[in-house]
Amino acid sequence: MKKNVFLVLVTMVFFCLFSILVTAQSTDTIETPEGFAFYRYQYAYLYISLIYPENWINHSSQERGIMTDTPDSKGNIMVLATPLFGEEYTLEELWSENMENLKSAGAVLLESSPDTLSGYPAIKALHTIKIGKDNHQYIRYSSIIGDLYYSFSFHTHEKDFEKYLNDIIIIVRSIKINQ
Repeated sequence: MKKNVFLVLVTMVFFCLFSILVTAQSTDTIETPEGFAFYRYQYAYLYISLIYPENWINHSSQERGIMTDTPDSKGNIMVLATPLFGEEYTLEELWSENMENLKSAGAVLLESSPDTLSGYPAIKALHTIKIGKDNHQYIRYSSIIGDLYYSFSFHTHEKDFEKYLNDIIIIVRSIKINQ
């Protein structure tokens, strides 16, 4: 009897230690470079983490999703997820539909290529669009992950786009989407 109780206790301790190790491995381990801040966003069906330059202004909220502005407020990041409600779409179909909407608003597509977002297949696109008197340049990443269509976009004045591009690539590569 004592032997059985001992085996049950040892088994329970083993499972507790195992669950602690699994939990520790599943936590975010994004290395944050100097000058960047770590941000975790969790609301309803969204659970996203990323890094961004620490001097940028984070306006994220439950109502708007992830929104971050450059320090001069001339550039903006948005990360959104739209439920697919069980409908079967391909990434190419959704991207094509979005691009048609952008073109009808005056967007000019500069480049579109396969890429990844949080390790999942994505489409990366560059385009310009006139906003008021200014031409803005955008970089977009679109991906279907689970039952959600994710969209990452950054835009700024066309003349300022290149000065932010390295930071944007760092941000995109840091994005971790948990399902």
